[in-house]
Amino acid sequence: MMALRHVIAVSAVLFANAALADNTALTLSQGDLNSDDIGTVIDVAIVNDGALTYDSAVVTCSFTARGKETGSASTTLFNLLPGSKGQDQVHMLGPRSDKAACRISATTPAAP
Repeated sequence: MMALRHVIAVSAVLFANAALADNTALTLSQGDLNSDDIGTVIDVAIVNDGALTYDSAVVTCSFTARGKETGSASTTLFNLLPGSKGQDQVHMLGPRSDKAACRISATTPAAP
C-alpha cells in the first residue's frame, strides 16, 4: 500500500511538472486590485513572447489583507498565440483584500 502511495505521489509531481514545463516565454503582469464587501478582483495579463502556442494557461492568485491570507482564486486564459496577449480578471469571493500575489500555475501547450 505504501509503494502505491509513493507511485501516485511521484506521478502527480511528474504530471504537474509537465504542465509547467517550458513556459518561460510567458510573462504575467498584474493590474488594478479592487476590493469590496463581496470580494476582491484583480486584472491579470499574459504575454506570449515565444514561438509556441498555448491552448491554456492558469493564473492563480493568493490574496491577503494586512499580511494575513484571505484566500485564493484562479482564472484560465485560452489560445495564447505567439506574440499575443491574453487578459482576464481573477475574482475571489469573500473578505476584503489589499494585496495579491499571482503566478502562472499551469500551462497546456497546443498539440503539434
